[in-house]
Amino acid sequence: MNMKSLSYCRWVSAEFLFMISIMCSVLFGAYAMPIQLVNHLGSTQLAILSGTFFAVFAFSQLYSGYLINKISTKLLLGVSALLAAGGVFLFANTHTFSLLMIARVIIGLGLGCTFVGVLYVVEMEFNKQFAFFASLSQSVGNVASGLIAIFGSSLISFYSYQIAYNIIGFLLIVAAVLIFIFLPNKTQLVSEQNESSLFKNLKIILLNKRFIAATTYFAGIFATILAYADLFNVQYREVIFQMSSQKAIILNGMIPLGIAIGGVIAGSLSTKYKRNRLIAASFSLLLLVSMIVTLYVRFPTNEAFVISSAVQLLFGIGCGGGMLAFQEIQVAFKDVNLRSLGNSLVLTIAYLFAGLILQPGIGMIIGNNSYHLAKNSGVTPYTLLDQPIIQQAWHHYNLGLSVLVVILAASFISSLFFTAKIK
Repeated sequence: MNMKSLSYCRWVSAEFLFMISIMCSVLFGAYAMPIQLVNHLGSTQLAILSGTFFAVFAFSQLYSGYLINKISTKLLLGVSALLAAGGVFLFANTHTFSLLMIARVIIGLGLGCTFVGVLYVVEMEFNKQFAFFASLSQSVGNVASGLIAIFGSSLISFYSYQIAYNIIGFLLIVAAVLIFIFLPNKTQLVSEQNESSLFKNLKIILLNKRFIAATTYFAGIFATILAYADLFNVQYREVIFQMSSQKAIILNGMIPLGIAIGGVIAGSLSTKYKRNRLIAASFSLLLLVSMIVTLYVRFPTNEAFVISSAVQLLFGIGCGGGMLAFQEIQVAFKDVNLRSLGNSLVLTIAYLFAGLILQPGIGMIIGNNSYHLAKNSGVTPYTLLDQPIIQQAWHHYNLGLSVLVVILAASFISSLFFTAKIK
């Protein structure tokens, strides 16, 4: 096998593990109700299972960025895949809450290194095309996420969560086998110039202005995606906009589709023209405008679905530019030890900001927006949003989601501090 083919095999192996990790994460949300009912869990216990994975996954990302330069990529990713498989099999075949908790911790530890690993392999094998392959990696992952979002209801109808998770466990073992076959035994990017401690490296990274700009840019976009997807979900569109389930699912599916398209376009443009600042600013501005249009513009009723679909697609395309933050990390740090740790730190901060600050904060602003229309009120789907009680609920939702406009504005401003021309 020639070196070019081997490079592609290594990338596909790491990318396959990343795709499975996304599927595993999305499946928990899709099967939340069956998991709760089968295991006789309360809402608090279900939230604990979700939060435990989130916290462990976030911090696991950080340390994996440090370890990936200390031990072989094959060992780190291969063992992590097997560890995650063990956690998934445990989760699928137990009904004890304590064991479910342990399983979620194991899964979080195992999957925390997946995207850090992909970025490392991309830098190792496709350094001159880093922006393109990093964006492509994220785009492929979003396609997997989008497919589960679109076909999630069918999955629940035909397969129990135990079957789905057992399949995921098997796929993780397949990913581990591919990694052990193709990835190298030794680290290939280790720099002997900087074998500093973790804390010293963290200090160097956190004080770097380009790192701060890249983190603000990516964290704002990533957190917006999670918060928006959580609040503008299929059920909400059905209730508030009196939309059919099929149309609501299509609208939600536009976002991951747009992210996939936008990621490839942004990566291609950055690789070709090397103008990280201009490209990142353009994508973040598109995202900001799309969010403003979504929240504050009322569309004509007859064309609302078509226009909304186009806006959601543009929203996703704008989100696709988020991967350019990692191109900026490559420029900011010449030492390869700092690059991997910088990538993982950006991801960790983004996850913690989204899960621990932004989403709970928006939830507090929105509060309880249930509404009750009087019987025989004569309200039709076309006049629903004109009702005072609906306008009040929508006002609270807009007030909460207006926070996203501020955050996206911060992301846009931070992109203006990116490297103008990569040499």
